[in-house]
Amino acid sequence: MEHSATVSSTFFFCTPLSHERINWYTECVAYGAGIGSEQKRTFTVFITGDALFSFVDAQSREAWNALSELPSVQIVVDGDELRLHGLGDSVGAASPGITITERGGGTLFWEQLVFHLAGEWKGSKKAGFLLCHPPYMSRIPVHMLRFLSGAFNAGLSPELYAYLDGVHNIHNGQRPSEFENIGRTIATLSRTAGESGKDPWFAACSRCATARGYFQMNPGTGYCEPASSIEEITIRPLKEILTRFTGYYPILSHTSGGIVPRDVSGQQEIPPRLVIFITNPPYGTEWTFGGLSLALATAMDGIPTTVVFVEHGVYSLYGTHEVPPNDKVFNVQEMVAATGDVPSLCYLVHAPSLERRGIDVEEHLSGIRQVQNDELARILWDQASPATRILFF
Repeated sequence: MEHSATVSSTFFFCTPLSHERINWYTECVAYGAGIGSEQKRTFTVFITGDALFSFVDAQSREAWNALSELPSVQIVVDGDELRLHGLGDSVGAASPGITITERGGGTLFWEQLVFHLAGEWKGSKKAGFLLCHPPYMSRIPVHMLRFLSGAFNAGLSPELYAYLDGVHNIHNGQRPSEFENIGRTIATLSRTAGESGKDPWFAACSRCATARGYFQMNPGTGYCEPASSIEEITIRPLKEILTRFTGYYPILSHTSGGIVPRDVSGQQEIPPRLVIFITNPPYGTEWTFGGLSLALATAMDGIPTTVVFVEHGVYSLYGTHEVPPNDKVFNVQEMVAATGDVPSLCYLVHAPSLERRGIDVEEHLSGIRQVQNDELARILWDQASPATRILFF
């Protein structure tokens, strides 16, 4: 039987992977590989950084090995980072089905990733990275720079969107004694790309920048102005940044994915839909509020957006949340309830995550649909959908 369409799926992981995530993710991909016969699906997983430890963990190694045995799945692992972490020999022996990149001075893995994405998002002239982590305390800004540098070297225009703690990367005057100077490298990449005619677009979220002191009111003019920030990154409203998400080109984050039909005729004119996984508890960090804010902004801009509460993210829907009068945090449950009727926004909750914790959704939010892994796979690989972006918060 002839396949009428081919769909390419790419996922990128660089942060620690829990056993829970590996289990539900690999099950979803396995379901996705087996859905229907109308589409031929390929799955490529790129893994670097702390996510590499999942290959030596006895509880997760079996899931990776089982996934790598599927003929439609390829798992590509950063060989330089494996050796940096002391995992080269052990991972190669324990996981024969994966592809380990050769030594490449820290760049070969990223060159392969860029080459793959450029072939997947056919005709795209840009590549973006949503950066949510600060410099030095996290290695993710280094990964961002390697990806965007690789994109520039491949002839693509690099784009950087600093969000949440990612705005700390714009601080002027960075002088680390032991690490690569992230601020200087960002500025150099922006200038070099601009001088080469590649039209870089580097921006930081104004709300996040204001909260962290990089966007301050000038009493003389009455307007907010950048403060202590490098010139190469412009501080912009989140809505303006998210207009970039309507474009047809790859956008990575620390944990992200993309699903792209190989037949791109007419696809470039349709904004990719967005799937956001909320994986953290509601109030201990800014992740949940940041993910929901981004989801609401894209939905209000007309981008079809699906939010999936999964892993610890299901705690957002459990119990009745009461914010004390002197606390200025948003009530996450009220935020979800108030936006449930936004036309382009859909909320889902991962049933296995609820079952694992022995909890259920609060009664006034019980209208949120619960999905099993097979249902989630069908939603992700919806045959009627255009390209899909996937982000984890």
